[in-house]
Amino acid sequence: MWFCRVDGQPWPCGEARLLLVTEFRDNVPGLTIYLAGLMYEAMRDLYQLNPHDGPEPEELYARFIGWAACRLTAERAP
Repeated sequence: MWFCRVDGQPWPCGEARLLLVTEFRDNVPGLTIYLAGLMYEAMRDLYQLNPHDGPEPEELYARFIGWAACRLTAERAP
């Protein structure tokens, strides 16, 4: 279902996001590629579980990739 094992929130939860940003601090393209791959896996899994009422593509983008671009841009601002 793509929920965090620690807090039960949709993955990537707040803590996972902080850890990912820290881990990929010097590799923004790597983080984006990693998250895009996970988004693809989640899409496949979530649509198999519920093919008629799965999440919208925009929701999955915001959940897996959109937050990273905003956060990394904000951290690098002067």
